[in-house]
This record gives sequence, C-alpha cells and structure tokens, in this order.
Amino acid sequence: MLTRDQRIDGHTTTPKRYLSALVLVLVGCAISYAPQRADAHAGSIDANGGHYFGNTYHCHMGGCEMPDTFSRVGRDSALFDRRSREKFFNPDDWSYEEDFDNDCQSTRQEMLILTSREQPRFTNPRNCVVRLGDWLDEYTGKTFKVATQMDLDHVIPLMYAHIYGGDRWSAQKKLQFANDPMNLLLVDRKELRKKRNRGPSSYLPRDAFQCEYANLWRGLATKYELRIDNRDERALDKLGEKCGTE
Repeated sequence: MLTRDQRIDGHTTTPKRYLSALVLVLVGCAISYAPQRADAHAGSIDANGGHYFGNTYHCHMGGCEMPDTFSRVGRDSALFDRRSREKFFNPDDWSYEEDFDNDCQSTRQEMLILTSREQPRFTNPRNCVVRLGDWLDEYTGKTFKVATQMDLDHVIPLMYAHIYGGDRWSAQKKLQFANDPMNLLLVDRKELRKKRNRGPSSYLPRDAFQCEYANLWRGLATKYELRIDNRDERALDKLGEKCGTE
C-alpha cells in the first residue's frame, strides 16, 4: 500500500499526487489480473444461465438466451428495451472488492485510507482493515468516524455501464472501469441504497456536489465511450446550464 507521505520520483506525495498513484496501482493491477480471467472458460454464470467469454457469450442452462449485443439486428436500436440486459449482468466480471496488489487491503480499504481526513486506525497490526477515521460523504455532506458506516459507490453504477454498452467490453476494460478511482466514492450506506443503479435523471446528490457529480458522469462516459440514457443526458444538460452560471 502507498502511504500519504511516501516519496514518488523524489517528491513527497500530496493528496492529489497520491490519488494519481492509486489510480495507476488499482487500474494497473486490475488490467494485469484480467487476462487470467479472460483466458479461463470456467466461472460463475449469470441469472440468464450463461456467461461472457471474450467476444462471445456461452449458455450453460436450459432456457438461456443470447444477448442482443452479439447480433447486428437490433443491437443499437432505439426501440430496444435495454433493461432486458440486466439478466446478463455478472458481478464477477466487474470485480472490485479485491486485493489486487496483494498488500492485504482491498479496494475499499485503500479508498478509506486515501480519503480519511485524519490518520486512520485499523482493526489489526497488519493494517488490513480500517476501523476509524474521518470521512466526508460528498453525496449527503455528512461526516463519519466509523468505517463500517460507509461503502464504495460507483458514480456510474456497474449495472448501468453494463446496460449502456459495457456488456460488450473486454474483461480488462470491465475491471478497469470497476476499479477506476475516478468512479469510486465512499458514501453513507443508507444513501447508497437510495441511489442503487439510478442515473442523474432519478438520483442526484446534495446541491453542493451536483456540478462535480455531473462532471464525473460526463468525464467517465467520455473516457469509456459509454452511452447515456436520453433522460440522463437531459438531466446532465440541465445541470450543465446551472453550473455554467454559478
């Protein structure tokens, strides 16, 4: 694990430089981990009874359907109900709560350490699990001292990404998206249940964070060439008008 006062290239790491370093560590480890999964045919199956394998989809149970993403007909049709893609979502393809760099700290623990406004305290001498600290939940503006009261949220939810184009991403790209710190925020567990897989048209954080939230959505969608639902596009456009005048 990197520490806040670790020196990188001869310079003491500031919080912003630390975040950049963490991006390289988490995303780099996720990418290096992905080929092992992509080459292995074995794995869990989704609710549809199959799983993705490279640029194909394999069925393993009776009644299993093929996703439309591997068919030229209707793949990008405006009339297609993209919610029907939910049954093809497999959390194992978008794994993020893992210790990719083998330092005993999962992605969540790394983020807890990174964002605590005071020196965090741990549950054991190895510093694997954070117990106490001082965190700001950007969605609500609340502060927390106990780590278990917060959980990781993906700004663009993983299910949302899957529905709007991510289902045909490579295994590497899915893991990169799921572990990109630009897409990760520590949030009140109750607020996380309220947001779920919703886009900006049906969920927004507190007013003071809405402009940054909209920028994160736009930036991530551009970075990963991800489509955005028309209603969410309109909500982001409205926020853009509001934020441009502030």
